[in-house]
Amino acid sequence: MPKIKITVSIDQRLNALIGREVRRLRMNRSRLVEEAIRLWQRAQRDAELKEGYLAMANEDSETAESNLGAGLEAIS
Repeated sequence: MPKIKITVSIDQRLNALIGREVRRLRMNRSRLVEEAIRLWQRAQRDAELKEGYLAMANEDSETAESNLGAGLEAIS
């Protein structure tokens, strides 16, 4: 995918941290920021999936409880 240049303003401490990490990891700033955004995006998606699964589990539990009475009546 083609790359584009953007300009952002960040805190000086964060900039220093990025500088240390690019030297430690031997990568350029663009790649580090790109990977950080991808990780953030993945974490957001995972949080949304977790929320959806928890909602589905709660809904399934409520459905099972409401159907329990009908099931008991059917086998009685």
